[in-house]
Amino acid sequence: MKEQIEVLILNGEFERVRQLMTDNDFLDFEEAFIGAAQNTESVMFYTFIVEVMKEQESAELHDLAFLLLVYPLSEVTDAFKAAYYHAERSAGLTEYKEIKSLLQLLFLYTVPEPVLTDRQAYQVAKEILKLDPHNKIARDLMKRAVKKMDAGVVDINDLGRSQNA
Repeated sequence: MKEQIEVLILNGEFERVRQLMTDNDFLDFEEAFIGAAQNTESVMFYTFIVEVMKEQESAELHDLAFLLLVYPLSEVTDAFKAAYYHAERSAGLTEYKEIKSLLQLLFLYTVPEPVLTDRQAYQVAKEILKLDPHNKIARDLMKRAVKKMDAGVVDINDLGRSQNA
């Protein structure tokens, strides 16, 4: 399916790619789509996602756009900033209750030029810990954010509640 997606996307045959997306398990499609995009690094893959989202916006499509921007298209100028938009939309569409979407946001705190501020990373980590109190990634990045923030910015009571969440 990966090779088929690659050829169809590069030829602008979006309806046929959309049909593949509909006919297959979304996770299988996602894997093939990202693999095909990795081969070419063409922005046509992003164009396809935007086109599909115009008709049926979903957290899944925003997650796919996020993956595309942080892996195959990460070298495109401001790709991580665009990925932030998609991670934020995915989180919003899931009412900030889907750990995967929140972890995507938190990932953008770990890139060489973080897209999230320390305060934003702290807040996202806090939301993750409400849903999964044992999430090591959220806990570690919350600690990193706290260390980097000015002393007066963090409410010590918030930190204590998150550790006991």
